Amino acid sequence: MRLMPAAALVLCTMSLLSPATAAAFPEEAIPLKRHEIRTERVVSGAVSASLADQATSARKAYLHLTELHARSKKEATPPTSVIVRVRSSRDASFASELLVQSRKLSSTLERAASSPGERSALRLLPDVEVETEQGSVKRNYRLDRTGLLWSTADSAVLKPDAESARQLLSYVSVVKAEHYGKLLPWEEVKLLLPKPSVFAVTELASGLTFQVQRRAGSDHADVQPVTKRDTETMKQIYADGWSWNRKAVLVHAGDQWIAASMNGMPHGGDGIPENGFSGHFCIHFLGSSTHKSDQPDLAHQLMVYRAGGELSRYFDSLSPENLARTFISVMKHKDEELLAELTAGLPEPTLAPFLLQMKELRSIREQASGQQERQGGSSGKDHTGIISDSRLTAEMAIPVYLDTKENGRRSATFLFRFQRPSAASPWRFTAIGGLGAQKDT
Repeated sequence: MRLMPAAALVLCTMSLLSPATAAAFPEEAIPLKRHEIRTERVVSGAVSASLADQATSARKAYLHLTELHARSKKEATPPTSVIVRVRSSRDASFASELLVQSRKLSSTLERAASSPGERSALRLLPDVEVETEQGSVKRNYRLDRTGLLWSTADSAVLKPDAESARQLLSYVSVVKAEHYGKLLPWEEVKLLLPKPSVFAVTELASGLTFQVQRRAGSDHADVQPVTKRDTETMKQIYADGWSWNRKAVLVHAGDQWIAASMNGMPHGGDGIPENGFSGHFCIHFLGSSTHKSDQPDLAHQLMVYRAGGELSRYFDSLSPENLARTFISVMKHKDEELLAELTAGLPEPTLAPFLLQMKELRSIREQASGQQERQGGSSGKDHTGIISDSRLTAEMAIPVYLDTKENGRRSATFLFRFQRPSAASPWRFTAIGGLGAQKDT
């Protein structure tokens, strides 16, 4: 078992493997129907009695899988441990890990062929890291969708055999199922969380958890922090300020973790006295919409799918118009990793100017009006300038307002080009331009 920091609260639960989960592992790694998964939920930072009462205030899972056979006491070389880690971004402190101690897998990785390789040539899983440890030697890798390992230290590609590659990917599936929430449609969620139910919300990047009460809302959940302490936790998630920016969250409903998205701006009327929160805020779920539109809010849906660990599937489902709007939304959130994942396959020199611009941004929004502007979102209704549109190619322009640290507020038009190999294939960015801007007068 790994040692935890002194300032950490460790809460443990035990549960037998379900037949479906156990079937994902070879007999030598997990004894079917007999092995137990040990899950430790860890809260980093100061420990208090109130935090101890919240067993899910941060969910960092360590699932320990050990071999059936005993190790020989005469071993000269310690076996290699393999850790599969899932977190929503590289800087997220909230992570789930699987520690695998399998002699067969260790031996395979030690013998695997290694060769120089470019990261851009691989289809890396953006939320997965693999770490190997043998004695005092540690190596860190990123995992390709086919099971290849890319070394972050020397840019080498490690190629396990087909069976080991499949095994690594099956471990990833199990850890992801532990880490992310379920994608449940709003029509189901509103029955699980009726007004005025109280439930916990965990922010996916930090693991910070607070309690809310559903007060209103028919198209999504209008909620309020229950106590002043809950309000302080929510404000901490937003760096001690309030913002319309969306955050991927996990909503606790009974024994389920549901993928959701929240904004961080108090608005509307009060309802809970002395909670230090003037108004309510919104939590969206799969397919939920805003008060003044029957269309799902694209920025919220982006974070719902992130909380469900299904960003790739979400991007594959989007039309060119909504891909372009999602690009604007990701720039607003200043998320470089998410922007790279959204534009996967786009040459780095094409994306580089936008990454630089994003660092200077104070705000960016489409040139629209009304509720959409006020809440900083997009409903998905078509108001872009479509230059060309066919079954396999598309081109469009989106006028935006930019507010940067150096140049102030400006108007600009972003130009996007898309392509797909067949009508059944997902759309992909092929070009982005239009950073030239005119200063508002």
